[in-house]
Amino acid sequence: MLNTDLKFTTAGTMDLWEKQMDYHTTYGKGLGFETVWSIYDEDGYGEIKFGNPHPFGANAVIRHKCDVFGPYDVTVPIKGKNWGDVWLAADKAIKESGDLHHIFIEGFDLNEAGELEMFTGS
Repeated sequence: MLNTDLKFTTAGTMDLWEKQMDYHTTYGKGLGFETVWSIYDEDGYGEIKFGNPHPFGANAVIRHKCDVFGPYDVTVPIKGKNWGDVWLAADKAIKESGDLHHIFIEGFDLNEAGELEMFTGS
């Protein structure tokens, strides 16, 4: 038997996800980014608005490293306090790496050096 409650819950969740995706797409295209922001509120960051402050501090640096593709090891400072500045630095790191196949920005993890290791996908 079909659980119609599950169907309605899924539809409501999908609407929120689609709104966030549209917001990300509009923002990124407006700034000419070559990357895709693929971090959503269920990923543990809360709902991200690109004009709002990010939680990473004033001297945050993104590290984009891969030993398989490339290889490459790129670091880019985040020059600002907002989530939009995080995306700008991430977009720059991906372009500098030359790996334009993995353009989906999926998350960050603070490493032992205090850098934000960026996770990407294709």
